[in-house]
Amino acid sequence: MNLEFPIHYVIVVGFHHKKGCQVEYAFPPLEVELEKTAWKYLPTLAIPDGAHNFDHDTVYFHLPSLKNPRETVFGVACYQQMDSDKLVNKPDDVTRSTVQKSVCVLSRYPLFGHIQVKMQLITAAYFREGDFNQVSILEEAFHNLNACLVPELLNTPEAFVGLSPRELVFLFRHQILILFKLLLLERKILFRGASVGPLCSALLTLVSLLPLTLEYGLNQSASTKTAKTLSIVPQFSHDEKSDEDTKPDVGNNRQSHENIFTSRQNRKGVSNTQEKYQLEDNTDLVNTTKVYYRRLENDVDFRRRKEVSNETKNTGNSSGAKSLSPTTPTSDTATSIIDEELEIGEKCIEVPDFLTAVQMKPAEAGLPLCLFRKGYLCHPYLSLHYLDLLTDSNVKGFLIGTTNILFKQKKDLVDVIVEMQDGSIDILDLNLKRQVTLTTPDLRFAENIVKQVTVESGRRTDGDNFLDGIGWEGGDEWIRSQFKYYLMCMMRTSLTEDGTRQRDSFNPAYLNLWQETNHWKTWSNYVNSEERDTPGIYNLCPGHPCDGGMSVSDMKIRFAHTIQNTEGGRRLNQAVQNTGKAVLQTGKAVGGALTSAKGALSSWWNTVTTPTTPTTSGIVGQTDDVVVENSSQSPVVERTDTEKAF
Repeated sequence: MNLEFPIHYVIVVGFHHKKGCQVEYAFPPLEVELEKTAWKYLPTLAIPDGAHNFDHDTVYFHLPSLKNPRETVFGVACYQQMDSDKLVNKPDDVTRSTVQKSVCVLSRYPLFGHIQVKMQLITAAYFREGDFNQVSILEEAFHNLNACLVPELLNTPEAFVGLSPRELVFLFRHQILILFKLLLLERKILFRGASVGPLCSALLTLVSLLPLTLEYGLNQSASTKTAKTLSIVPQFSHDEKSDEDTKPDVGNNRQSHENIFTSRQNRKGVSNTQEKYQLEDNTDLVNTTKVYYRRLENDVDFRRRKEVSNETKNTGNSSGAKSLSPTTPTSDTATSIIDEELEIGEKCIEVPDFLTAVQMKPAEAGLPLCLFRKGYLCHPYLSLHYLDLLTDSNVKGFLIGTTNILFKQKKDLVDVIVEMQDGSIDILDLNLKRQVTLTTPDLRFAENIVKQVTVESGRRTDGDNFLDGIGWEGGDEWIRSQFKYYLMCMMRTSLTEDGTRQRDSFNPAYLNLWQETNHWKTWSNYVNSEERDTPGIYNLCPGHPCDGGMSVSDMKIRFAHTIQNTEGGRRLNQAVQNTGKAVLQTGKAVGGALTSAKGALSSWWNTVTTPTTPTTSGIVGQTDDVVVENSSQSPVVERTDTEKAF
C-alpha cells in the first residue's frame, strides 16, 4: 500500500454461493492476505446485508490503516448485480440466476460522494462488458483517480457531494437538532435502514453539520485500543503511547490543529505560528492589526485571563517556586477565566452575531472538535461481524449504520436507535431523553430551518426539481452555516457559569452533560490555554441564536413538536384520526351535520399541529423570497464511460 497515493486500492468483491463474500481482484495486488489483517471482514462491508434486494447501491465504510493504527482508510463500494445469462464467459461455479459483485475503492481522503459519482459509472461499464476478467477499466480508474484527487478538494464543496442536509431536514424535521445534540454527547447511536446508500449518506450528512469534522475529524474514527485482543483492530505496540492513556494536552492539541489548518501554508513556506497568530499578508495588514488589538483591549475575558496569568507567574517567581508551564492550565486559572461571565452576559443582551461566529478562523475557535477519538467510533456501515468490537469495554460510544435488524434488537448495546424508514428517533435512556429535550429557543431554531427548507422546495410548483435547493436560504450550505452558528453559540455559552440566562436557553442539563465529554474537555483546555494570545471564541457573545420572549407562536411550535415526536402525542394524533374516520362513516347514515362537524374538527386540528413561523432576529435567512432565474443549458455531448467519470 503506497501511502503517497490518494487511492490505495481498487478491489472487486464477489459473492460466492458456497464461500460467501470474497475478494476476487485487487489493483495493485494486495501485499498480505486479508485474513491475517484488520481488513479480514472487508468483503462483508463491500456487499452489505440485504444487498440482494437491490439491483445496485453504494456503501461507505471506514477501515483502520494497516500502516498506522491511528489513521482511517475511507471505503466507497459500488454494488451491482446482473443476470448470469448475460455473462460472456460464464464460470462453472456460477450456479445462480444472478451475479453479485462490488467494486470498492480505498482512499486516504473522505471524498465519499466525489469518488462515488465516478465509480458508479466505472462499475456500470465493468458490468456491461459481461466478462469480469477484463479489468483494464479498473486499472485505468485507479490511475485516473490518483491523478485527479488532491487534498485541496477537502476545502471545496466536492467534500459534500451527495451529502444533502436538506434531505435530512425533510426526513427528521425538527428532530434533526436532537440528532445534532446527541452526536455531541458521545453516546451509542445506531442508524438502521433497509437501503444502505441513503443510510450511509444520512449518517455522514449528520457528521458534516459539525464544522470541518467530515473533512479533518475522522482520522481516528475507525480504531481504538481495545481491552481484549481483536483481529479486526490493529494491535498497538507496547512502546507506543496510546491516546487513551494520556490526558488532554494543550500542546498536542495545538499541534494537531496546526497540522490540519496550515497544510496549504506550509507548502508555501509559512510557519505554523505565523498562520495561527498572525493575519494574512495583504496591503491592509497595518490597519487590520490596529482594529484587531483594539478588540483585544476591549475584551473583558481576555484582559482578565492575561492579568491572572501575570499574577500567577509573579507569585511563582517571588516564592522561589518553579514557574508553571504555559501549556499546563490550573484549576484556579480555569475558574478565574469565567469570573466575570455574569457581567459579560448582562452586557451582551443581544443575540450573538452571526457573521462573527461563522467567519471566525477554525484555529481561533478550536475547530474541528476532537470528537471521534478516545474510544468514540464512527462507521457509516458495519456488518454483524463487528459486533465484538462494539461490545468492548474500551469503546465508549459510536455512531454506526447498519442494515441488519439484529443490531436493532440488541437494545442493551445502544442508547439511541434512528430508523431511516420513518425518521423516528428512539432514545432508550429516559434520563438522556430529558437531557436532550429541546428548549423553546431550540424549537425556534429548528422551526426556522424546517420552514426555510420547505419554502425553498415549495417554490418549484411546476414539478421541475433541477433548481431545487440551489438558493442560499434553505440550501445545503445555508443549513450548515446555521448549525455552525448554533454550535459556536453553544460552545461560547458553555464557558459561562451555571445559572445564567444564556445556559437556560440551551438546557442546562444538556450543557452539564456535554461538559463531561472528552472532546469538550480537550476543546476547553485549548481555548483557555494561557499561551493563547487571542480571545478566539471569547469574541462571541454568549447566548442562543433564537433567544427571546415567549409568544403564541412558540406555544404552537411546542405543542406541534409534542404531538409529532412523543409517544403520547402520536397516540393522541392517531385517536383524532380514528375519530374522524368514525364520524365520516356515521355521517353517511345520519346526514351532513356530522360531516360538517368532522370537517371543522380536522381543520382546527391541522391549524393547531402546524407551527407558524416565530420571530427569529438571530437567524440569518429572514429576508423576502428571492426569485432564481433559469439559466440556459448547454447541449449535451455523448462521451465514453471513462470520460464521463473523469
